[in-house]
Amino acid sequence: MKSNILKFGLIAGVIIVLIPVLGELIIGYGPASFKTGEIIGYATMILSLMMIFLAVKEYQQRNPKVTLGFTKIFIIGAGISFIAGLMFGIYDVIYVSYIHPEFMQDYYMYYVQSIRDSGISQVEIESQLAKLEQEKALFMNPLFNFFLMFITVFLIGLVVSLLSGLFQREKQALTT
Repeated sequence: MKSNILKFGLIAGVIIVLIPVLGELIIGYGPASFKTGEIIGYATMILSLMMIFLAVKEYQQRNPKVTLGFTKIFIIGAGISFIAGLMFGIYDVIYVSYIHPEFMQDYYMYYVQSIRDSGISQVEIESQLAKLEQEKALFMNPLFNFFLMFITVFLIGLVVSLLSGLFQREKQALTT
């Protein structure tokens, strides 16, 4: 089971890092691409974590006499999610520290402009900008971003793991 987790965790991690890199090469870098980049990023997280389903399927094919219960499926999924989240968090730190050190400032300014262009009242704009300014130091911290990226991938992976466990349990109940 450990080798299965490692194999599919690394595959998920490569997918979750590679697609945004390719996306940036194709759609470019800058405020005009940030919204599309967010969509690509979240879609990639979900896509990469589909490796959980493939890992469970492969494990069952290699071990046909072993019945995988919800707990084992969840453990496989959590392990894959942990590895993918760790890889994405590390990539994020490398990205904002070395590849595009101006990214966090650019992204911050993108959010400031998004708030200004949102059409809400001036009072609400000022309130949101003040809150954003208070959070700026945290937002600019690479370690915070590592944790944020890791936990985002990990939590999405836990949801996929839950669904995989429930789906597989239903499938096993129907076949027995």
